[in-house]
Amino acid sequence: MKVLIEYYDKDVLKNIVAPLTLQPDVVVYLHDKGMTDKNVFRSLKTCFEKSMPNLKLESIPVDVRSVEKLRQATCRVVERYGAENCTLELTGGSELMMIAGYKAGMQTGMKMVHTDLVERRINDVETDEKVCDTVQLTLENFLDAKGAELMGESHRPPAPEKYEPIRRMAQYLFRNLQEWKGTCSWLQTVASRGLPHELTIDSPKTVTQKNGREVWAGEEILREFQKNGFIEDLQMTKNHVSFRFCSLEDKTYCISYGVWLELHVYVAAASSGVFDDVKLGTMIDWDIYDGTRMGGNEIDVVLMDDSLPVFISCKLREADTAALNELLIAKKRLGGWFSKGLIATYSKEKDENTGTYLRCKELGLEMLDARDILAPDFSNRLVRAIREHDLVSLKWKKV
Repeated sequence: MKVLIEYYDKDVLKNIVAPLTLQPDVVVYLHDKGMTDKNVFRSLKTCFEKSMPNLKLESIPVDVRSVEKLRQATCRVVERYGAENCTLELTGGSELMMIAGYKAGMQTGMKMVHTDLVERRINDVETDEKVCDTVQLTLENFLDAKGAELMGESHRPPAPEKYEPIRRMAQYLFRNLQEWKGTCSWLQTVASRGLPHELTIDSPKTVTQKNGREVWAGEEILREFQKNGFIEDLQMTKNHVSFRFCSLEDKTYCISYGVWLELHVYVAAASSGVFDDVKLGTMIDWDIYDGTRMGGNEIDVVLMDDSLPVFISCKLREADTAALNELLIAKKRLGGWFSKGLIATYSKEKDENTGTYLRCKELGLEMLDARDILAPDFSNRLVRAIREHDLVSLKWKKV
């Protein structure tokens, strides 16, 4: 029987990477006796059972302020299972837990390992030799371990053959935002007057919204939509417009003002070939045990980069502190300090070195602004911004 002894940590990554890599028969967590939410262990068991269906998981409350009580509790686990069957993983938990664990390891002679989360390997504590490389984690691993659930995506991700048309259309709209605002309002107004599944638009070129404001169709934008395959059969006279959306998906895109930046980022990430599990408009139920199926704030783009979740917020306007805080909360909530956060904002925040940009840096978030978004090599810039994220400093930084 292989038994892995873990010290419970608030950071999900430290709790799951070693068990998923080493595949023990039993995982024993020693945790603060003051913990009240025991669903965390229920969630961890759910995370592990998908690859280890017969796993036994134990949770043992301990006075974490006492090195001696921690040592004694650890030794009792070893006595129960036998030192030859036990491995102590010294990565998570407090400094006192690490001290107590090392003392228990030296006393019992059990194997002690440490997970190098930067180099993605597990090392023997006494010899510094590599035991093994860590497994590749998925977004599902993190969701399961947090007691959360993916509820779906607010926008259906585009097919690969749509990537290039979306790039071209997005770049055009970004360079003509004022016209796009008016045309999008016109599209939303005329579409709302028909049934949700209707694809045909037949409308005056100028219409009045409920608030009495007039909006009108931008002819050049509609021509670009047709050119790039989002609408067809476009007919325009001096006062009238008619056309057909090529699909319901295209209709959704065409009547959504801000979705084009989300699509632009999604396409750049998905087509780069370096990221896993790229999702668009992700809705997450953060507590599957509360009896209510309810999604939190939508996360514009989520992806996995080498076993770490990356959260991307897209703003087709200037960013603000509220947007930064929302992004920070989402990334800490699911991925902990090792996850990454990036905000793509159609502004000049970086170029002007604004207070929002400085705050973004302070929070350990990355930013791409209008200059990056409009660049021909946007996909490369996105990859660099995520890959150059300072993971080592995040190990110790407490924002």
